[in-house]
Amino acid sequence: MAVAGAIVLGLIGLGSVANATEPHFGNIDPDATGSITVHKHETGSQTPDGTPDGKTAVNGTPVAGVTFTFFQLVNLDMTTQAGWEGWDSFTVPADACGDGNSPNLTLPNGDSGVFILRGDEVTKADGTATMDNLPVSVYLVCETDSPASVIHKAAPTLVTIPFPNTSAEAANGDGTWLYDVHVYPKNTVVQAPDKGFTLNASGIKTGAQVEFPVTVKVPSLASRPAEQYFSYFVISDPLETALSDGAVKSVTITPAGGSETEVPAENYSTTSGQTPSVVFNEAGLTYLKGQPNATITVTFTATVNEVPASGTIANTGYFYVDTRTVPGTPDTPDEDKKVPTNEVISGWGDVKVSKVDADNGTTGLKGAKFRVYASSDPFADTCTTATKTGAPIAVDGVTEFESDASGMVNIKGLFVDSKIGPTYNVGDPKPTTALDHTTRCYVLEEIAAPAGFVLPSGGQELTAVKITAGQTAGTDVTVKNSKQGVPELPLTGAAGQVLMMIGGVALVLLAGGSALVARSRRRRAES
Repeated sequence: MAVAGAIVLGLIGLGSVANATEPHFGNIDPDATGSITVHKHETGSQTPDGTPDGKTAVNGTPVAGVTFTFFQLVNLDMTTQAGWEGWDSFTVPADACGDGNSPNLTLPNGDSGVFILRGDEVTKADGTATMDNLPVSVYLVCETDSPASVIHKAAPTLVTIPFPNTSAEAANGDGTWLYDVHVYPKNTVVQAPDKGFTLNASGIKTGAQVEFPVTVKVPSLASRPAEQYFSYFVISDPLETALSDGAVKSVTITPAGGSETEVPAENYSTTSGQTPSVVFNEAGLTYLKGQPNATITVTFTATVNEVPASGTIANTGYFYVDTRTVPGTPDTPDEDKKVPTNEVISGWGDVKVSKVDADNGTTGLKGAKFRVYASSDPFADTCTTATKTGAPIAVDGVTEFESDASGMVNIKGLFVDSKIGPTYNVGDPKPTTALDHTTRCYVLEEIAAPAGFVLPSGGQELTAVKITAGQTAGTDVTVKNSKQGVPELPLTGAAGQVLMMIGGVALVLLAGGSALVARSRRRRAES
């Protein structure tokens, strides 16, 4: 019977042995040693296909940090004719590597394979790993460890040393025996999704005031050794308790080298609430399979409902994806395989204003009304020179804030700052994210004074205030009002005495005048 000259499943990611031409067995050097070099690239990124002699220049996205374990088959002599028989029709089982420590393989002759461990090699930054000083034999190459970004490991690979470099086995076959063999198993790799932040309104409880765009790269699926399909594809953005009303604003796709467009709505469904998400349906999984290396961007919206004691709200999205060898209804996502985004945090604070009588500086005044504005220099060292800008800021649907019976105005919830944390590799520890600024300047404008008090003007109605991320325990700023002026009242002092004196003189003069008139009348009567 015809025999196969070699088995190199990893060459093109195959799970079975390709038919080989009959080698010239007498040309095998039984005392030679060789090597196996693994070239690890993301599925779909490699062009062109590699060749077992390693002479073909291959482009692709390398995958570093993948551990390959090499086992030597020792109960089969590849220097004999019997050692090569039956491999031409042999299919390597998907579980041939077992648990990665104890291979389990039935040989073409029906015997159970006996293997010894040759060692481990980890792919470098260029995606290569080499095991050398290998005698003539058959080797099982197993991918035993990989970064968390790898969602689908390479199939077990059988490699013979030597390998027949014939035209049936290699594009550049020249009929020679290769003792240094190159293989090209591929992985389905998930890149860490990227998360952003957009502020739509500076005051809390103002509708869809924050947006979180989450961008994921569509993994390229393998077609060999078996056709791969997505088993699920979900993008989710669970909200902290300080956030609510989560919703999906848009779902877009940007093909590799193309322009952004809307994903047809029939390919997915959405959920809202505390865990807004986009779930691709069966049609959507097929759609995505045809979009390798494209980017999907889901923009989530939410409302900030409260200022936490810490002053910061953290937010992390998640990407759920996996593959299988048959299409169909999506599976339930595996929580253990979710891939987190980078962390995004936003800072929020309260501002408390004390409205008092300028005469004593302590008596609270009810009924003063204020508006709050953004500052033209929000992160100034001091806020004393802040000037207002933009429209009045709304908090919980109102733009005017009135002092209570104690003279206090509590504006509960203004934006301080945000920070987009760094993107990190899947499986690495999450970096710590902190705000660049924990304080922010705002400008208060008094628009109505309490009854009987003067409304400041000429710029005096404006008060700069610096708020700090977190709940305010005391007063941030004190604003004073002076009483209105009134007409002076008559008093009983010196002025009163003058009036009385003037009145007394008048009475004396009046009495004197009356006596003179009476005397004159008597004289006329006597004469």
